[in-house]
Amino acid sequence: MNQYSQRLEKIEEELYRLMPENASSEWLPSMTDSLSSPVPTSMIDRFHAPGLELLRRGGKRWRPLVMVLCCEAAGGNAEDAYALSPLVEMAHNGSLIVDDIEDKSVERRGQPAVHLLYGDDMSINTGTLMMFNATSLVRKTGGDDTLKFTVLDSYCESLRRLHFGQGLDIQWHNDHEIVPDVPVYLQMCRFKTGALARFAAFAGSFIGGAEKTLCDRAAESWEKAGVGFQILDDVKNLSTGNPGKDRGDDIVEGKKSLPVILFHQSHRNQYREFAPLMEAAGKKGIQEGSDEVNQAIRILENAGAIKRAEDIALSMLRESAAELREIFPESSARELQCGIIESFR
Repeated sequence: MNQYSQRLEKIEEELYRLMPENASSEWLPSMTDSLSSPVPTSMIDRFHAPGLELLRRGGKRWRPLVMVLCCEAAGGNAEDAYALSPLVEMAHNGSLIVDDIEDKSVERRGQPAVHLLYGDDMSINTGTLMMFNATSLVRKTGGDDTLKFTVLDSYCESLRRLHFGQGLDIQWHNDHEIVPDVPVYLQMCRFKTGALARFAAFAGSFIGGAEKTLCDRAAESWEKAGVGFQILDDVKNLSTGNPGKDRGDDIVEGKKSLPVILFHQSHRNQYREFAPLMEAAGKKGIQEGSDEVNQAIRILENAGAIKRAEDIALSMLRESAAELREIFPESSARELQCGIIESFR
């Protein structure tokens, strides 16, 4: 069993401890301050179902892994980080459930999007519950009040950033007249995708006993890695296709990914021909709009926009790995962090 697998198994145990497959009579009181009357566990299982559905489908779990590895690299006890690792993974999965509703996505991790199975109302509730319920771990963890407050404050900040970034992204893909500049797009990614990576690194380092300056530096480097990962994810959407999603569904959603923005920046006149393809694909859907999707991708490929976006992402990932090697002393935990970054490429 490799070093990643050992840690990932422990993370998985913590996830299902927080969100068990079958709720017990002891579970609900541990998540609330008081109960005036018993709630049937079958009801708990029903509103947990959308979240459990997504958790069971797996995922890379690299964010909680970063939290654990940063704790270790800072010289701390990994067990302290494992106990809080669901904070970052539950927030990620909860945001995906809501994100798919907002984007009208039909697929997630190779299966129908959760809201298509359980309805929008229950899925929204479960998605947001996953973000809030994880905060109960902070109250129960060891450590003094300063540690608890700092971790919780950082978590709340990451959720604010996450939702702010999502708000920007929604505006852009709902209006084909809006094409942000590259710096604005990168800031959106730092908010939306980089936020939880930033939190994982900051919290992990802080739990590990590092000085705040080091925690901030690790957070910034992992935020950059998160942005690089998002750009590569968008590149793959337009090239090989992402596992568990339809190739080019970003075109259908009208997503202003970096390849689209770079194309707009260098081919303003041709963009007038490109934008209607996105709009038509959005109206038809991924299946009926396949011709428009393929034509839009060819335009981006021929302009070199997809390759330029990929180069930017790879440069960011290289910078992040180099920074982490400067921030943390030499250790297997540090190199395992860099290995995660290299796996993105």
